[in-house]
Amino acid sequence: MIELHSEENFSTITINRPKVNPLDSEMIISLQEKFTEAEKSKNTNTIIITGKGSFFSFGLDIPNLLTKSRNDVKKSLMDLLELCKMIYSSKKITISSINGHATGAGCMIAISTDYRYMVEGRAKIALNEINIGLPLFPSTINMLKSVVGETNAKKILLEGTLMDSKLALQLGLIDKTVDSHDLNDTVTDFAKTFANKKSEIVALMKKDLSSEQVLNFIDHDNDIEDFLDIFYSDETQEILKNIEIR
Repeated sequence: MIELHSEENFSTITINRPKVNPLDSEMIISLQEKFTEAEKSKNTNTIIITGKGSFFSFGLDIPNLLTKSRNDVKKSLMDLLELCKMIYSSKKITISSINGHATGAGCMIAISTDYRYMVEGRAKIALNEINIGLPLFPSTINMLKSVVGETNAKKILLEGTLMDSKLALQLGLIDKTVDSHDLNDTVTDFAKTFANKKSEIVALMKKDLSSEQVLNFIDHDNDIEDFLDIFYSDETQEILKNIEIR
């Protein structure tokens, strides 16, 4: 389930689907709804996205997707891309509080936010689709380039490395590493620093700061169909069937 908790000046959206917070179609739609609710709140200046337990999010629920029709999978992908664009183009300050592993779609959500704070230690973050024979969407690649630059985007995407917080910080993928015991307090304290910022000015500045390549980019139907062709190929299906979510 997706939980929304609001306090004075900020709201926290928590991905809570034990144990690894995988995203199926219902979870993605629920994330859209909770984010829209927080976005519309006049009492919210900052939106925090986090996960429950030791995962921020494993990413898409691959075993679940394998049971769905091509049209259903296509809709889930389009909903995910729309969610990321909603977050990226938000008029509010957005922060990913990366409490644990964030891979695939989990990392896509994280790079959609303005800031990323990540726990130190065993947690890993990655856009490692290349390791399972899947491409990434052009909009996601553009978003990553806007965060880390072209050189580091190539390194992250082509090598498919599972990065710890130290490497992620070095590559510019995250903004700060935090001890796991201090993550929640550190992020909420940071969120509170925006309490007195005028929302109209924040919205205008965010619009000017945002990459037009990301804001105006549309993943064409051909891009999604190309992804689906690869997703449903015999070779990729064999790889995906061996993915376990625990």
